[in-house]
Amino acid sequence: MSAPELDAADAGGSARAIYGAVFVGGMFGAGARLGLGALLATGSLPWAVLLANLVGAFALGFLFERLREHRLQSTAHWAFWGPGLLGAFTTFSALQVEAVDYMRAGNAWHGVLYLVISLALGVPVAACGRWLAVRAR
Repeated sequence: MSAPELDAADAGGSARAIYGAVFVGGMFGAGARLGLGALLATGSLPWAVLLANLVGAFALGFLFERLREHRLQSTAHWAFWGPGLLGAFTTFSALQVEAVDYMRAGNAWHGVLYLVISLALGVPVAACGRWLAVRAR
């Protein structure tokens, strides 16, 4: 399932509530990712970005199913947690930049390995989050 369209009417008729929720959630998500990056020193792989993306994929899958169950996908709740907090916490662009950095430094194998690990683990982790949310009903 794809992320639901954000509809102001579903958020109590206020587009401001939707955009405000994304904005505030995004501030928290970006801050959390920055903090995670400060905690985890980069070694052979950019662990902070990988961890953020995998944790975020699981949380987004779980959250989407739980909110869908309660028909809250198109509300400010979803806007805060989904595109806001988790959208800023996880980042596809950081994944790409890290891979390119490896390749530019002459470590093409590390760059490709990082991309493969991220995608090979990210999709099943998101599916696991959705599965767990359905089981928790």
